[in-house]
Amino acid sequence: MRSGDREGPARKSLILSVLLTLVALAARAQGAPEASADSRWIQSPYRNFGAPQTLLPGRAVLFDEADDAGLKTALAAELRRLYGELYVRQGWRYPFGDGDPLRVFVARKEAGGVRQVASRSVDGGRLVAPALLLDAHGLTVRQIVREVARQIALATLARYGAKDGAFVTESAASLLASPEGEEEREAARIAGAAPELLVERTPAVLGRLYLEELTRGAGIGALRSAWEKASESGEPVLSVLHASYAERTSDSPDAALIRFGARLYATAEPETAPSRVTLLDLQAGALDTAAPAGLALRHRTFVPADGSPALRVSWPEDGAPGAVVVRYRDGALPPDVLFVAAGEVRTVPLGGVARVDWLVAGSAPGGGLPAPAVVEPAPAFPYGGLIAHSAAGPDGPRIWWNTTSHEQLAGWAIFREEVLPDGRIARTGPEILPSSNRSEESFSYAYLDPGASSGTFYRYTVWAVTEDGLLSRAFSVTLRTAE
Repeated sequence: MRSGDREGPARKSLILSVLLTLVALAARAQGAPEASADSRWIQSPYRNFGAPQTLLPGRAVLFDEADDAGLKTALAAELRRLYGELYVRQGWRYPFGDGDPLRVFVARKEAGGVRQVASRSVDGGRLVAPALLLDAHGLTVRQIVREVARQIALATLARYGAKDGAFVTESAASLLASPEGEEEREAARIAGAAPELLVERTPAVLGRLYLEELTRGAGIGALRSAWEKASESGEPVLSVLHASYAERTSDSPDAALIRFGARLYATAEPETAPSRVTLLDLQAGALDTAAPAGLALRHRTFVPADGSPALRVSWPEDGAPGAVVVRYRDGALPPDVLFVAAGEVRTVPLGGVARVDWLVAGSAPGGGLPAPAVVEPAPAFPYGGLIAHSAAGPDGPRIWWNTTSHEQLAGWAIFREEVLPDGRIARTGPEILPSSNRSEESFSYAYLDPGASSGTFYRYTVWAVTEDGLLSRAFSVTLRTAE
């Protein structure tokens, strides 16, 4: 390429910049008002927005650099949902002036990373001539739609002028903007792998889920009420939310934090490596129950091997509120959660368990001396010496078993599996057999299935159920019923 060919575009760009500068200086010398930053962004020669497209009549108009009918359709649907949810159903204050539609400008080329709502002025708390400026370079339609909703939620929160840190505002905007989707679930799964979860550092992910937990306990209107009260009283929004949660649930904010953590690990299954501990680690004090500082969760993951004994855990008297999330190898079974308080002793069975996530809730002071839990194996929990038998009799399949002892045993859960003619596996149950709480002597149990079909293969899986509601896989049998 010739030198002149390379210099041509650069020379034209330089001349254009000089001309624009001279025009701006001349206008300033004549007393003309200087254009605002958002006006300059919209009117930049590097922007090429198309004709206005109505999203919501009288409410929102789209200016897009691309000819993308899909974005218009998706944005219109999302804004109808958002406006109906926030301003009609939940009663939030509308942040834009009446008869002054929000102009949504979507730049498809790199545009400085701008993501904001701007306006010419503010009248009575409402934005006059509002404009949403979005650098959508590299974003998918779904991401553009979610960012537009988030910016509208931020403008809604800003109208209250409440005293607040960026963490709560960003968390609330993510919560208000749209329902949880696959991207949010994946982000939560990734964040949950860490040994320390700092809620304030990830407002769009962990912060969102934490506020969701607070509003779940305090009611759907708690978030709006908190912003209104904080605006009137000058209190921080989070303090108002904590007080509302405590009043309506009789629980402390620490309880909300540990419930948020338990719900996170019961719904997501993060990678184990960053937080994984071994049995030797646990016995050496790796499960520190001292409260971490602030809105934080300490997280440790234990993956038991086949045949691992149950774990008896003694929570120290100075330990913070904790939770144990038990996930089973049988993916059809939902995880179970066990909450632990200071001074309690709990036993976690490991038969058929895929992983155990231990959580410790933070508190405002935090940072105290270590308070390791005492963890020791409990080999005969919740039963010992089990011997099982099965037979396909004329009255139906019969299973019976004996144990030499049991402890904190609530009963037995029995699942039946059958292979259907089309190859699918039909699962029924559980059928529950009750048990005594404790016995140092042999106990016998029997189960008869009169509903079984003749000449059919069945698989029965029996789980022990502890008083805490945790499961321990005991045994399974496969048999064919008589013709």
